[in-house]
Amino acid sequence: MASKRKAWQRLGRYFSAIVIAAFFLPFFGVSCEGMEVVTVSGADMVGGCKPGGMISEMEKQEGRARRDVGVDEPDSTGGGGPSMSDSMGAATSNVEREPLAIVALVLIVLGFGAAWVRTRTGLIASLVLAVATIGVLVALWFKIGGALREAVDKETLGKADGMKSDVKIDAGGRYGLWLSGIMLLTIIGFTARALREPENMPDAPPPMLPPPGPPPV
Repeated sequence: MASKRKAWQRLGRYFSAIVIAAFFLPFFGVSCEGMEVVTVSGADMVGGCKPGGMISEMEKQEGRARRDVGVDEPDSTGGGGPSMSDSMGAATSNVEREPLAIVALVLIVLGFGAAWVRTRTGLIASLVLAVATIGVLVALWFKIGGALREAVDKETLGKADGMKSDVKIDAGGRYGLWLSGIMLLTIIGFTARALREPENMPDAPPPMLPPPGPPPV
């Protein structure tokens, strides 16, 4: 059986790279009838960037259309006329920077660096950093996911008279967050098993040699 430690030395850096890539995928979002209205990635929360989703795409398309026909962009005073996203009451603004997301990204980058260290210390660092990152992501899910659900509930109650009862609105975590969690749990399991192995464990037993002497007739 192959050594878990050597397998981690080959694959650990790729697991950690996937966690970094997942940080740029949607972590949280609000959907209406299965369509993602607003999505926020981990990178959006770190950099205070504009969220993605249907509303953001509509605003981009409206901006291009206005430039094509030579119409001024709408401003806070109403210049240029109302946009479709404004009429829906869903014009997007930049996401506020989230300290927990910044801490998570720092831990993820440190974990990626630790995955390149081919020593027992590197294994321990990868395990500890993965556990710490999981803890921060759970706290982030409770904080941001709870705030999103609370905001959607307030908005739904405020427009209850004008909304259909069968409209389904969902707010919470998205696949970037789940992918990060799955890969971090994989890293935790991999490193924990590798640490239980003795150092310099051979990959496989040596092959059996045929007994000496003339070959059988």
